[in-house]
Amino acid sequence: MGAALIGRRVKVERAYEQLADALRDSIHSGTLRVGDRLPSETKLAQDAGVSRSTVREALRILQEAGLIERTSPKVMVVRRQNEDSSHREVTAALHRRNVTFHHLHEALLTIEPELTRLATERADSADIRELQKNLEAQQRNLDNFPEWCRLDADFHLSIAEMSANPALIVTRGPLWNLLLPVLNRFISSTSLTGHALRYHHRILAEIEARDSELAAAVARRHVNDFRVAWEKAGLDFDMQVADLGDRL
Repeated sequence: MGAALIGRRVKVERAYEQLADALRDSIHSGTLRVGDRLPSETKLAQDAGVSRSTVREALRILQEAGLIERTSPKVMVVRRQNEDSSHREVTAALHRRNVTFHHLHEALLTIEPELTRLATERADSADIRELQKNLEAQQRNLDNFPEWCRLDADFHLSIAEMSANPALIVTRGPLWNLLLPVLNRFISSTSLTGHALRYHHRILAEIEARDSELAAAVARRHVNDFRVAWEKAGLDFDMQVADLGDRL
């Protein structure tokens, strides 16, 4: 089954990524179904013409993405997929692409203002009340940094959901998956939480006023202000995301 399963020989350059892609294609196409056992590492290495270490790295990528799981020390099977697994897969891919804080900043600068603009146009009174409650909770937790970070994420997630644009929402998810662990270690003073909260209040004020362009402009300044805080902290703007948590 192995040769037909992979469908092609794998080149030496980044062979583990190509092997992971081949196995991923087999899963998405249904050639490998939920509960199916993958061939052994030795068999996969022989069929693909690569080393077992390459096979192990490819399997690690798929396991991190939630596509496969280990049921015993030597057995890997296809895992039932859901939206969370697809988010994990994209997040893992961003790690492998050596995404830096600079890349994240550019991406958020593109996505967050547009989500805020759309949310301003489409929010109803219940949406606005939800944001108000969130900001009240942020105010109460300015010095409880883990809880404040959770509320911060919920605030921006609520705005994303209010945009009613599933393509943008799905695109945004993996970016925040990368950023949130860093925020949890970076946010460590009430000056940072208080400053961010003031931006949140300004964003909400523009949403309530139905000024979509100004709301987007404030969101853009909020993202840029985070970059300023990052640089003031003496952190490298070109640091890779995979290294961020270890260096803070």
